[in-house]
Amino acid sequence: MSGSVLLPADVTCLFSLLQTLSSHVLHLDPKQFTFCSKGYTSSILEAAYNRYSDLMFDTPDYEQSDSNTLSKKHKQRNIERLDVYVYSFDQSLNLDTDESYTLTVEAPVSVLQCHTVYGALRGLETLSQLIDRVPVDSTAHPDLEPTSETPNHIINANETPLQALKQMIQNCWGTFLQLLGISHNDHSQSSVSQVMITHEGDAAEARDYPVSDHDNFFDIVNDIPDHTGDSDSALQRHKKHSKQHKSRRNKKHHKKHKKNRVQYIVNATAISDAPRFKHRGLLLDTSRHCLPVQNIKDHLDAMAWVKMNVFHWHIVDDQSFPFESAHMPGLSADGAFSARHVYDKQDVADIIAYAKDRGIRVIPEFDTPGHVASWGKGYPELLTQCYNDQGKPNGELGPLDPTRNSTYNALWLLFREAAQVFPDSYIHLGGDEVPFDCWQSNPDVQDWMKANSLGSLAQLEGYFESRVLDLATLAGRSYIVWQDVLDNNVTLRSDTVVHVWKWWPVAAAAVTNHTVNISQPHEESTRLSTASLGQAASDQSSSRSSQQSSQQISQKSSQRSPGPMGCQLREGCPGDIGSYSAGEEPGWFAEMEKGFRTLLSSPWYINLGGYAGDDWAQYYAVEPLSFKGSRRQHDLVMGGEACMWGEFVDATNSMSATWPRAAAVAERLWSDQHVRDRHDAEERLHEHRCRMLARGLPAQPLGPGFCPQDIDF
Repeated sequence: MSGSVLLPADVTCLFSLLQTLSSHVLHLDPKQFTFCSKGYTSSILEAAYNRYSDLMFDTPDYEQSDSNTLSKKHKQRNIERLDVYVYSFDQSLNLDTDESYTLTVEAPVSVLQCHTVYGALRGLETLSQLIDRVPVDSTAHPDLEPTSETPNHIINANETPLQALKQMIQNCWGTFLQLLGISHNDHSQSSVSQVMITHEGDAAEARDYPVSDHDNFFDIVNDIPDHTGDSDSALQRHKKHSKQHKSRRNKKHHKKHKKNRVQYIVNATAISDAPRFKHRGLLLDTSRHCLPVQNIKDHLDAMAWVKMNVFHWHIVDDQSFPFESAHMPGLSADGAFSARHVYDKQDVADIIAYAKDRGIRVIPEFDTPGHVASWGKGYPELLTQCYNDQGKPNGELGPLDPTRNSTYNALWLLFREAAQVFPDSYIHLGGDEVPFDCWQSNPDVQDWMKANSLGSLAQLEGYFESRVLDLATLAGRSYIVWQDVLDNNVTLRSDTVVHVWKWWPVAAAAVTNHTVNISQPHEESTRLSTASLGQAASDQSSSRSSQQSSQQISQKSSQRSPGPMGCQLREGCPGDIGSYSAGEEPGWFAEMEKGFRTLLSSPWYINLGGYAGDDWAQYYAVEPLSFKGSRRQHDLVMGGEACMWGEFVDATNSMSATWPRAAAVAERLWSDQHVRDRHDAEERLHEHRCRMLARGLPAQPLGPGFCPQDIDF
């Protein structure tokens, strides 16, 4: 934010919000500032208070501030407390979770109101980004006292839940009495004579306390027995990981920051905020390079800071199978890069819990029937034997064999286990880039197709997908598939979510409804591109990522080679819908009779972006609903995902390759469609990159410049 306190400061938090900004500048003293839960509370919220206390008051400067902008005549007004009202105890995390919030920043008490704890998380992030850190020159401003560095009156991560409750009640007792209609100073007129405090788990702990005994209330609360239960897991996770983040910050700059006289200030403001799309995700590929658990957690933190809410975990693929299955141990034992490159049950549970603490769902992807070479390392019988032109086995294995019941038995074991490990209601089943030639070459497959009256390989794929969807349903999961399944004329159920990764935006129109005009596809794509994309629609249609891994894999591999960056739909990109002649378009363009819910990723393949350049601006310029369609079709777009495929990223560079560019996608999926000023976005994105560095995570620069905390002259 701007360092000025005389004029309304520019609100430079990452997302542009519906807000009313005043010129009143307020101060926060970390030693006095308190978070106070007024509605429902939870371990998630308690851990968030500790986490955001660190982010607000224990982060080095990341903005250019000038102490001379502080007025000597400025009258200091402190924000003493943030009252957080969460109106629902429902902590379930799903597609329909309400993340809206309203934030009123005023002194002495600011207010955050939301329906769920996840809305509270979004509001806390916004508040943390609104706060400005201004160094104070004691000579120029002797009247201004530096704020303390150690927060007070916040829920301590070392406390058990009941201890945290005691502290919360102490902080909020006066307001609690007001909510009961009781005067803080005079209880004589109140009809309420007692308050019962119950700690479930031990009936003896339910006790009545006189309301009038306010002076002794703190002692009374401290008499409540304390027990540690499952609900303190979020606090324990925060304690553990906050230490890791602090240790990775630049110690020299952090030490220098603590020596400075610093004022924490924020403009009085009122914000009403809610996401535009329900699904705002990031795909990470842990098969081509197995990312360490801590690296994944770093991505989750970065996602929370830009209000993303879905981690699409492309956990396995041709190259390796790092997911450890209890029912099929050979998948990882033989399919992982090594015994060390494996996610065991505890790793997965840790990642899921860490994500939920930040309001992020985890959706696993087990891509079938293609991209399964690693499966064949431990269970070669699951894959199709490929044959040469002479009708003899060529020693290569292709996709899963759809003709054997043993294939579906194995998939059932895996899906059932995945449903037990991953709590989200969705599972991604893949379905992209299936090499049909191996099925075509296998005489047993051909004989089976004839015996079952299947006249095409697309029908064979349809048979496979139908059985796989049955298994997912039986496991209690909804499903997402890549759009290739529709490309191949497979009939899908109306509740299927289709993930679009090519031919956008025309494909989006076709997936959501069959009415797109396919008689002149090139003209249609030209109109859409010219109207709303600018330089946004690069070609990702010929492949999902960049190229085949150097590792030799047995099945036919997709080349995954991208078109040139900046290729336009109106120019007829290779593989683009505009390059098809009338009558040669994918069959589902004409056959679609029902609208499918849709996720978009094709304009947001950030692994294809160049090392240098403004590719982030292309991602930012995308309008997800730019396709020609009805309101009903637009409503079927659930959101989208930025994709970071793993051929050329591992733990050494995945963060800097992804961030802050993925933040451009995050804003496009959260903010209103009219928020699209590139210059404004560039300034805010640069500041967010500096914010990420100050918070301890690496992020690549967007161009020439500097962050105030990264150079020490």
